[in-house]
Amino acid sequence: MQKLENYINRIFKRKYTPSVSLLISYKNNLIYKKTLGYSNVFKKTKADNSTIYDLASLTKPLATAPLILYLLQRKELKLEDNINKFFPEYKFDFTILDLLTHTSGLPAWYPFYLFDTDYKKVFYKIKQENKAGKKVIYSCVGYILLVLIINKISGNFMNLYNGLYIERLGLKNTYLRVPDNKKRFCAATEKGNVYEKSIVKKNYPELLSEINWRDYVIQGETHDNNSYYFGGCAGNAGMFSNIEDLNLLLREFTEDTATILKSEIINLFYENFTPNKLSHRTIGFKLNSSLITSGGRYLSTKSIGHNGFTGTSIWIDPLKNLKIILLTNRIHPVYKNFNFNRIRRHIHKLIIKELI
Repeated sequence: MQKLENYINRIFKRKYTPSVSLLISYKNNLIYKKTLGYSNVFKKTKADNSTIYDLASLTKPLATAPLILYLLQRKELKLEDNINKFFPEYKFDFTILDLLTHTSGLPAWYPFYLFDTDYKKVFYKIKQENKAGKKVIYSCVGYILLVLIINKISGNFMNLYNGLYIERLGLKNTYLRVPDNKKRFCAATEKGNVYEKSIVKKNYPELLSEINWRDYVIQGETHDNNSYYFGGCAGNAGMFSNIEDLNLLLREFTEDTATILKSEIINLFYENFTPNKLSHRTIGFKLNSSLITSGGRYLSTKSIGHNGFTGTSIWIDPLKNLKIILLTNRIHPVYKNFNFNRIRRHIHKLIIKELI
């Protein structure tokens, strides 16, 4: 793995990210696990295999989508259910499947926290940008709405996930809200909310002073403001974990090792629901058959994966029986505007050339 580690060291020298935590599972066997770099550059804290990372949007496929499918398995909802079944007061027209596959027409992002911490009230302000099914618009807004549906059915999104996945699987370092005594074991992200603040300043300048922006180094708190003001996890982001726990969790996304969802439900993670779009979407994941992905051409087109804004990604290749977990804190100490997917793809290339 010398070429891979040499490449990671070049990433550090160019300051693309201060740390990389990488785990590779091949044919259900752990073949590589290593963490390099710093979890906090200010404190000079070295990262290791137990370091907990802000998974950001990996929350969507790893927490929100599985809970929806669990409720489907229990026959408490159907994928074709219209949103009006759960929230008739909203003037929306799309299904749960549309939300899961980012085809609802809802906007990509909306700063709920600027208006009210009760996000159910804020949805009255939001409008569909397109008719359902017309386009794939990767939407954090849609996954926040999915959590409101889960809450309406089950009572509490966090409690359901904690009992169903974290406790049942014995995940020791996975959280939807990191307890205070664990925050120091987390990789730091941005110093302040500079990036999100700049977006608000550009699009909602009159509301910029509505909240007290975090001006400290964010560590052990979700970087995403919508999740932060929702209580830690809003379904679009907020999940924390490390490579060791994720290696256990990803076993629940393959038919031969899953223990919680049935085979016919697991298969929905691999079914292409948007075959005529440039972005091929399954339940929660993106297929590597899409026009552009972070998976790269060395993974099969049947592979499913997802990125997180903080510098995280997961890919599962069912044909190669390969799982790649890549965790970084690339927005620490500041957000840097460059194509991190090029780095992800090159890492995948080196893995397959050296190991497979």
